[in-house]
Parts: sequence; C-alpha cells; structure tokens
Amino acid sequence: MIIGVALAGVFIVVWALVSVMRQGKPAHRTPGGASVRDALTEFAFQSLHLETVDSILAFAREAAKAIFGCQRVVAFEHSADEDGWFVAIPGESSLGELPAHLRGLFAWVKHNNAIAAEVDLGESRFGAMRGPLREIMTRYDCDTLMPLVHRNEVIAVVGLKLGRKPSSSDRELMRLFRLQATAACVNVRLHREAAHMVSLAKEVDLASAVQLALVPDEMTGEASGVSWAGHFAAVEEAASDFWGVYPLPNGRVAVVIGDAIGAGLAGSMVSAVVKSCCDAIFDAKPTKLDPSALLGALNRALYRSSNPSHTSCFAVLIDAALRKVWYANAGHPIPYHLSMDGPRVKLGVLTGSGPLLGDSAKAGYKVTELDVEGGDRFVFFTDGLIKVENADRQTLGERSLQRLLNKQGRATPSEIRGEVATAVESHRSGAPLADDLALVVVKI
Repeated sequence: MIIGVALAGVFIVVWALVSVMRQGKPAHRTPGGASVRDALTEFAFQSLHLETVDSILAFAREAAKAIFGCQRVVAFEHSADEDGWFVAIPGESSLGELPAHLRGLFAWVKHNNAIAAEVDLGESRFGAMRGPLREIMTRYDCDTLMPLVHRNEVIAVVGLKLGRKPSSSDRELMRLFRLQATAACVNVRLHREAAHMVSLAKEVDLASAVQLALVPDEMTGEASGVSWAGHFAAVEEAASDFWGVYPLPNGRVAVVIGDAIGAGLAGSMVSAVVKSCCDAIFDAKPTKLDPSALLGALNRALYRSSNPSHTSCFAVLIDAALRKVWYANAGHPIPYHLSMDGPRVKLGVLTGSGPLLGDSAKAGYKVTELDVEGGDRFVFFTDGLIKVENADRQTLGERSLQRLLNKQGRATPSEIRGEVATAVESHRSGAPLADDLALVVVKI
C-alpha cells in the first residue's frame, strides 16, 4: 500500500511537471505520435502491472524512446555470478558480460546514484570513476547513465543515447522517470517476496498438519493389559519421526515407531506416508497380521526405484494374556527391555535388524518371539533421543540412557517418560535439538 501511494504521488508530480513545462506550447510529439505527457502516463500506469524486472526494463526502453527521443537504450543487471554484470538491449538482445575491470563502478554507483551524462564527466564529483564511466559509455554507445538504486542496492543501470546535451527539463524528467522505474522494480520484488512468504506459510501449515498426524492425539493410554506413555519433540515444524499404538480386537496391542531419512517437509511427507499406511492397515482391525508382514507392506508402499525414500521402523505385537511379544526391525535403533530381578532392574534389548523401509522391493524382515512377564517394560525411541547435544556438542548417548533406565525400578511408563524427558532437557541446557525425537514406553 505504501508503494502504491508513493507511485501515485510520483505520477501526479510527473503529470503536473509536464503540464507546467508544456503550458502555452504545443505538446511535443514523439515519433509514435504520442505526447510526452501521454508517454509518461502510460509508463507510470503500465509499469506497475509488469511481473519481472526484465519486462520493466524492456518497457522502460520503449518509454524512454517516446519520452526522450533516445536513439538507443541499454541495461546493466546482475548476472548469476553475484560479482558479475550482464549487458543487454532490454527485450531484444544480450551484449554479454561487463568486463571485470569495470564492475567496480557499480559499487560506487550504490552510494553515488545521481544521473551521469557524458557532458558532466569533467565535474569533480566523478573523481576516479570518470575513466570507467567514459569507457562504459563508449563501449556500449550511450551518453547518459541512469542508476536504479533502492536502499543502497543497485537494481539495474539504464544507459541512454540522447545524442544531445540534456536540458534542465530533460534532467528533471529523467529523475522522475528513474524514480518510477525504480519503484516499479521494487514493486515486483515486494510481490515476489510476498508470494514467497505466502508459500512458506502454506508449507508451515502443511508441515504442522502432517506433524499432528505423525503421533497420537493422546500421549498415554491403556488397552488389553498394556499401558503406554509417549513423548515427541521436533526440531522444526516439519518433523520426520512418528509413532503409534494400536489396540487390536484379539486382545493384542501393536506398537510402531519410525524415522524417515531426510529433513524438512520432504522427510515429514515420507513419514506421513508410512504412518498413514499403518493407520489404514490397523483401522481394518487385523487379527493375524504379524510385524514381519506389517513391515513388508510398509516397504512395498514406500519403495520407488526411480525416487528412493528410506525410513527406519520398529514394529512389535504384544499379547499380555499369553505373555508373548513378537517384533521385527527395519534398520531402527534397538529398543530396551526392562524386567525385574528381585528389587533390581534387568536391562535387556530387543536384538535383530533388517533393511530400511524403501531399500528394496523384495526386502524381508525376520520376526523374533520373546516371552515376557507382567511388569516388564519396553523403551522404544528414535535416534534423535541419543543424539541430543549440549552447548559443547556432546551427545546424550546410549550409555547415559542405559544408566538412567537402570535406576527406574518399578516405575510406570509415564514416570520413565518423565525421567527421560527431564534428562534430555538437562543435557541440552537450552541448546537446540540436533534432530527430532520420539519415545514410547510400554508396560505389560
């Protein structure tokens, strides 16, 4: 809105100036038959509707011919190399890269952005830049340089060939014309930045929506003789870790935890695919699905030979009544098994591994069966938990987690979750997370 008001003000000033300069005289006609005022009016309005700096410079070229009767218009813009500049006749042809020894002029123009005419080069204000200015004008056949500068940034420099000494009216019109061209270029950038911000906002909204789907609405629960408590922390809006607990109709409970290989929204979307597949499979209330079949189905859903995506995943099926656990591993960190040996904790692990999901179309996963006792607990986690760093870049590590679990006695899942979360925060001491982390503690 501020830019729009400023541009409207520029147009009013231009219109008034031209009216005063031409008052009492026939309107000057350009080769196309339009008056200077009409050409300025057209440029002021139409330049605001153009979508790129290149299109503005091309339009400025035609407007400059109409307004000033220019014989030639060239433009200097940044090249892909931030230190380089390319030269072109806007909207027509490229004149190649600006020689390296002339690039320093544009750093000077940033802070000395007055219009420079060839007839003015004897003035002391040009100093050591007199030579480069004269060389550029000679090399590119122009006699006036018009910098388009905004907040000490050179957007472009427009070179005009007037073929005459500019009058005071010419100079004032150039100043206003330059102001309008600069404002139009800035307007394009603002629109581009606004579109980028909208895109980012949509991406954040999508990432947030995906993240909500990666973990259950409730972090604690109990079903069929199994209780659990989960924890989840993300580095950014787009997380790649997921977990879920699924009570089944045959008195069993399935637990799935995983971590997509990749960061940002891409990793989050991969995890969303796997988690959504899990949700769909368990929504059907299967009675015979084992962890191997589950991981196989997830692997087939994820595998793409032309665009591979990988996810670690651990799946476990618990039957509290039978005191049985079946599990399979797809490249995931090995969970801990806490059982009691009298008053002391006996710390074990759920050994075994297999290929990552998405690694191969025919990947297979071995199922391991384990006998358990009432009161046994399992700690499932993603590698972000042990990768937590402090300010000195020291990780929490497996040993620290093992020492903490050895002290848990007969603690409940919620109590163990709380102890682990506290240890994580204590170790971090305010340092940012290095990776997303998920934790699920389950008790028979």
